[in-house]
Amino acid sequence: MKHLLSAVLSLLVLGTAYATRAQAPDFWVKVSSPRDYFQVLMPHRPKEESYTKLKSNFGDLDIKVKSYQASAPNGATYRLWVLELAAGSGAEPLITDTYLDSSADVIWDGLLKSERDKLPDDRRATAGMAYVKELAPKPLPGREYTLTIGSATGTAQFYVTESRLYVLLAMNSIGATWEQEPFFQSFAVAKDVPGRLPIDSVEPGTPGTRVRHPNDLTDEKVFRSSEVTTRARVLSKPEPSYTESARKFLTTGTVVLRCVFSKDGKVTNLWVIRKLPHGLTVRAIDAARQIRFTPATKDGQPVSMWMQLEYNFNLY
Repeated sequence: MKHLLSAVLSLLVLGTAYATRAQAPDFWVKVSSPRDYFQVLMPHRPKEESYTKLKSNFGDLDIKVKSYQASAPNGATYRLWVLELAAGSGAEPLITDTYLDSSADVIWDGLLKSERDKLPDDRRATAGMAYVKELAPKPLPGREYTLTIGSATGTAQFYVTESRLYVLLAMNSIGATWEQEPFFQSFAVAKDVPGRLPIDSVEPGTPGTRVRHPNDLTDEKVFRSSEVTTRARVLSKPEPSYTESARKFLTTGTVVLRCVFSKDGKVTNLWVIRKLPHGLTVRAIDAARQIRFTPATKDGQPVSMWMQLEYNFNLY
């Protein structure tokens, strides 16, 4: 609980230049807030609501929430929430991936709790929110998830800064034909938005970023597989386990790591090539460091060699 609140009680803000890319029907209108620094297209003028407490699975949170909701003629509903969060203490570095993970919890167990509580028990058990992808910064880091709640399905996208969380949700009846692009593509914040989290401040590293460790090699030569006489031979490769958070958000995919199988039998110099959220990249790295192998050789001597590792996470 403490970790969750420390992760969510520091998040999002905006500024001046906006870009609206989506083409929308005439009944769509521009919605913006200078105070919260956003702009978005919604069908018709939305209903606005403000409150200062958010009921959640982990208790009532003192968070200022501004809600904008509008419906299209085809029955689709579009909602934007702006959560204003208390400033962090600054005692710990801000980890963007951790914030994004915690934001998903706030959305599912907070913003959408009342919707799920209305469902009968059998429908509530089948409701879910599933991770889809990381979103290209615009200019804030964000994620996309799909949702099913009762007879409705849709998409949620959210973006974070240190002081705000922006959540966009579009839903309609299962099987309905409707538009999402004008809503999601039109959302914009200024490039000079204050409180921006560093895109590469992730846990444990963005794709292409090295994961530092005391055992890492320094200036020792590392060979490619084509340069050695015999390649490293894996003796045991423990499989990483799922995190509860990853199961909760139905997270699947592949973590790809590049590393060194050193001549002294240690896995070092890990680089994240492809990551997954909700702790799965961390689990993959932990599993990689436990690999046991016979080192590669060159001219009869053990040498260090580059390797690529892939860890597939699938729910059965």
